[in-house]
Amino acid sequence: MKRPAIFSKILRSIYLLLNLGVIVWLFLCKWASIHDPAHKPTLLSLISFSCLFAVLANIIFVISWLFSRKKWRSLLSLATLLLCWNVVRPLAGINYFGSNKITPDAGGLKIMTWNVHMFDLGEWTKDKTSRAKIIKLIREESPDILCLQEFYWNKNEETEPYTAILQQMGYPFVEFSVENQLRKRTITSNAGKNDTICTGHAIFSKYPLRNEQRHELFQNYNMLSVEVVIDSTHTLSLNVTHLTSVGFGRKEMDYIQEVKSEGVDAQEKNKSKSLLRKLYTASARRADLANQIDSLKRRMDYPIIICGDFNDVPGSYVYDRVKGKLADAFIAKGAGIGRTYQHIFPTLRIDYIFFDDTALKAEGFERLNVGLSDHYPIIANFSLRKP
Repeated sequence: MKRPAIFSKILRSIYLLLNLGVIVWLFLCKWASIHDPAHKPTLLSLISFSCLFAVLANIIFVISWLFSRKKWRSLLSLATLLLCWNVVRPLAGINYFGSNKITPDAGGLKIMTWNVHMFDLGEWTKDKTSRAKIIKLIREESPDILCLQEFYWNKNEETEPYTAILQQMGYPFVEFSVENQLRKRTITSNAGKNDTICTGHAIFSKYPLRNEQRHELFQNYNMLSVEVVIDSTHTLSLNVTHLTSVGFGRKEMDYIQEVKSEGVDAQEKNKSKSLLRKLYTASARRADLANQIDSLKRRMDYPIIICGDFNDVPGSYVYDRVKGKLADAFIAKGAGIGRTYQHIFPTLRIDYIFFDDTALKAEGFERLNVGLSDHYPIIANFSLRKP
């Protein structure tokens, strides 16, 4: 009779140690949300990417202890979840009830942000009609303000007149901020020898735009800021940016897929180190950009909207720094995990619409499940509060 009792006691002790391990894991995620990797770089800053799994592990322990004789142990993970609420809450939208979908007659202010990946110029989606489909989707959704990252234009607007097409769709007010100039042949073979394109972020608006500013952040990275005049009593400060990506090429993406399916052997460890180095460097750079954006926000005269591709996850240092006291449109009206990036992991929500909830009220949020870019477009609908 003693052996089973001892064996059971050992199992409970091991289970308790595992519980303490996932508690430490979640506290490390909380630490990463307040630690600035731009000033003190560390690999632990990358732990934010695992935060969702740390939360799920703690929830599992809360539930499992409730079915044991030592139910009080469920309080260990429950208390941890509450103490780490600042990184737990942004991970999922819980608005499963009520009318949160955006309908054509919703009214109010409709904002759409989308990394269009240069309109699939390199035909990465293997769909030769993707460019026409992107334009068609924008026409169907008809947002009041359209914010695009990785938008591009070239001098030969006769063959690729995206700016003119969008203007003809009812967007007379346009601002564009250049990030890069690229040789077109490096992206597609359907280009002349000396063809170059400009890429960056663009704002297309049905409302007048004024006081355009291009805030230089680091090298080619910048934030485009404009004032949107909605009516005589409402003016908004709209900001669009695209923060440092990891810069994975096709070889790295193929390797990640291989690791996910087959694991890593000893000969592949150098590749893994290279991936970690890129993740680590990009994380520190994004933190520096986020610090600059936080400083710029403090100098803006009107209620703020910040949207774009931040290349970082909810609960991270970058997320917290850029968001600050603003509200997250997905958390306000979205549901589920809200994945916005199509590759690597199914948990990557890296595109956002942050807004001043003292001036705007979120009425709806939607992520469009279309595979026309490596990112999904997101849309939020707002009503204007009385000034």
